[in-house]
Amino acid sequence: MSNALHSLLSQLSDPMVRDLAWALASPNLLQHSPLAPDNSWYWQLLTEYQPRLIELDASPGLLHQHCEPHRRLGFYFESLWHFFLLDHHRFQVLAHDWQQVIDGTTVGAFDFIIWDRQLKRIEHWELAVKFYLISQQDDAFDSAFGMNPRDKLRRKHQHMLNHQLMLSQQPLVHQRLLQLGLLPEHRRLILKGRLYYPETCQQFLSEQGERGRWGMEPPEPEFIPQHKLGWLTGGRHSEVLDRKQNYRDAKGNWYIQVDQEWLGSVDFLR
Repeated sequence: MSNALHSLLSQLSDPMVRDLAWALASPNLLQHSPLAPDNSWYWQLLTEYQPRLIELDASPGLLHQHCEPHRRLGFYFESLWHFFLLDHHRFQVLAHDWQQVIDGTTVGAFDFIIWDRQLKRIEHWELAVKFYLISQQDDAFDSAFGMNPRDKLRRKHQHMLNHQLMLSQQPLVHQRLLQLGLLPEHRRLILKGRLYYPETCQQFLSEQGERGRWGMEPPEPEFIPQHKLGWLTGGRHSEVLDRKQNYRDAKGNWYIQVDQEWLGSVDFLR
């Protein structure tokens, strides 16, 4: 996390407003990826929207109403962006979670089709927030697994690029979008989250991205276990500890404790 984002989060008291600021301004999970915006683009959005964040922090009711129904982390992250897009005068949401059904078969769905009033163009955005543990620092991209070991960074990244963001290029979908005047001129891969590294690791997959540590031992006492919705910015203490648990301390350091079963699964699936 950049010092500027850390400073902004320290000024915000409402957890959901903090999460919204983080969703907008945190860096890409991967430092280099086709179709991913430059991190400066996120900061441009935050600069435009920061006065509104201060307003929302004082009166967050609308944001809570929009996002509270979403209890799964991925849907929650998407709902934060959806609120921003509906709330910011720069954007018009032309379609959200738009299923594409061809001959009775669902071939995919658009997360967002957006009209950018500033750039005067239609864009297709796909969003995800993911948290991966690097098991081999010498082969970080191929050894990045989620707390569910079947969730693998390479697979997720390729699926977003080669399937989700290619949806408008499928001939029948392309034809439909042309007829409706909704064919995107630009596509964006918005993949955020955090990479967790072994304790002694000195090589990082992304120098700019957020990172934490992982291990099999419990963390230091100052680390607080986080509920799943607290994985973005913390502040959501979990009373129940899982066998695989994410922790955060007051300084913003993150730690995931895993067990031998997780490590064995990763070794098997690698």
